[in-house]
Amino acid sequence: MRRAKKTEDILSALAKGALATLEILDEVVPNYHRSYKAAKRGLYIGTIRAKKDWKERMAKQQFYSLLNQLKRQGFVGRERVDNNIFWKITEIGLKKLKLIRENKLDYASTSDDKFKIIIYDIPEKEKKRRFWLREALKILGFKRLQKSVWIGKNKIPKKFLHDLRKKGILHCIHILEINKKGTVKELV
Repeated sequence: MRRAKKTEDILSALAKGALATLEILDEVVPNYHRSYKAAKRGLYIGTIRAKKDWKERMAKQQFYSLLNQLKRQGFVGRERVDNNIFWKITEIGLKKLKLIRENKLDYASTSDDKFKIIIYDIPEKEKKRRFWLREALKILGFKRLQKSVWIGKNKIPKKFLHDLRKKGILHCIHILEINKKGTVKELV
């Protein structure tokens, strides 16, 4: 799961109301320990018996790191009630959640018989837009052929072209439609 998706999941869970760490873990990280202390202790103590245990521990560690990062950025806060720690979303966190949901990529991808090749050259200073484009192309079902060359058999939605124009990177992108695949074997 990507970090942005985890951030959205955590902020969405907290937007429903103040939650204990176990409740957030329940929504974000599957197969967690029932005790918060045991889960935290399990991250640092003991040996790694299997790859599955290691992956589970890393997922929990990433969860705690992300939660603390969100706290440092002011998106979430925590308070201690009795012996439990409750997390709540802040006003800034609600704004961040709204921004994440507005920028969410949700393109409907429909198949086509013709190959589309998308070539782009986005400058280094536009790194975030380049990253956005790669994610959008993955969602559209395109595969990376070379560093900035992607190929796929799906139609390009108008909303995608509109978003390219809105982000100011349409002039950096070339979209080609071809009838024969040539030596490309990735999509066959």
